[in-house]
Amino acid sequence: MPGSFAEFCAELNASLTPALVAAGYRAPRAPFDRHTVRYEFAREGLAGRETIAILFNRKRRAAFGVQLFIEPPQGLAELEERGGTLLLGTLSPSRTLWPFPVRAFGQHRSLLSRLWGRAAMMPADAVRAFLALLSEVEAWWHQPRSSPHIVVGTLRYPGRQG
Repeated sequence: MPGSFAEFCAELNASLTPALVAAGYRAPRAPFDRHTVRYEFAREGLAGRETIAILFNRKRRAAFGVQLFIEPPQGLAELEERGGTLLLGTLSPSRTLWPFPVRAFGQHRSLLSRLWGRAAMMPADAVRAFLALLSEVEAWWHQPRSSPHIVVGTLRYPGRQG
């Protein structure tokens, strides 16, 4: 098996965290490990707090998903309380076309890759694939719309009644 979850976390801590910190993001307090499923890297932007969320699945496979969102200036708690809509981008290592799902960065190979006999992605390859898309992420902060590697959706908060 090319790369365990522990090796994957070690690569994220060694490569991804320093790269995002160098780009101006604040790193989460805890390093990547098996116990947490969501890590947020955030920095202040013109429209609000720009957040990159790194997500693991519940089975802790050696792969991660990436969500992008701009937290409004009043904060997410206020958005939840009063209601409203949050624009959410999901980053994919390969071009994503509807109706196909967004892929995670990591060892998951597509059916086509398996048929062609391509090797599974190593942890360092997954991190490099994400870092190679940072310029597309930077463009998304200025114009949050779908792009070749980012699928945009909305998350609607109804607000708390009463």
